[in-house]
Amino acid sequence: MSARREILDGKFKTSASGVAAARAAGGDGQMAELFAGFVGYACAHWSYAAQSGAQKAPDLLDGEGTKTVACGTLREALKILVRDELKLTPRNADINERFLTKPSLQCFDSKVKGNVGNHGSTTFDLACHFSTHYFVEVGGKFYDPCLMAVYANGEGPIAHKTSLVRNSNNLRKAGKGRSLVILKMLPGRTVPGFGEVWEILVPAECKQKGVLTAQDLQALKSDPDIVAGQLL
Repeated sequence: MSARREILDGKFKTSASGVAAARAAGGDGQMAELFAGFVGYACAHWSYAAQSGAQKAPDLLDGEGTKTVACGTLREALKILVRDELKLTPRNADINERFLTKPSLQCFDSKVKGNVGNHGSTTFDLACHFSTHYFVEVGGKFYDPCLMAVYANGEGPIAHKTSLVRNSNNLRKAGKGRSLVILKMLPGRTVPGFGEVWEILVPAECKQKGVLTAQDLQALKSDPDIVAGQLL
């Protein structure tokens, strides 16, 4: 049986993830039921990868069994169902800049815990650091099947936006003043769902021997936010 038929027959909306998705969507109504069935099916059959190749949403719905999807493909599949089954007109809602997700949000794929950890940790479950993210707006609500959530606005999943540290390709920053933290990309590392892995550094850790290259440390010392906050 195709994914579309299984989503629409209703059995997955009563799964634990389906019930939680319906609650996030308001608890009742056709859109809440469709979102519940979609999320429930995704949890049972699909895996997440930030870059999942050429997978197309129609093929995802017409196929069956285990598939690997990115948030963009997932969004497009939900849009197709909303248009075809509910006769509504969903709109794209995209975040096209890097950000850290709120800690309360979880991926539909239980293997995916995030790609950000503290310095020196072997666990990367503090947040997802996305470069882009895709969800869909229907009736003034923003439906995010990847993170199994519904938001009141288009910045709903964002805990902190991140920006590049000037003159460095490996460092990004989030927050301001004494709350500012540095994110360092760990080359060659992967975790379930992500080909990029990041560790969080507080300014004092950046000065420790071997933590940063001399070039990155100098870039950090010259960064306007670091200078303004007198953090190094």
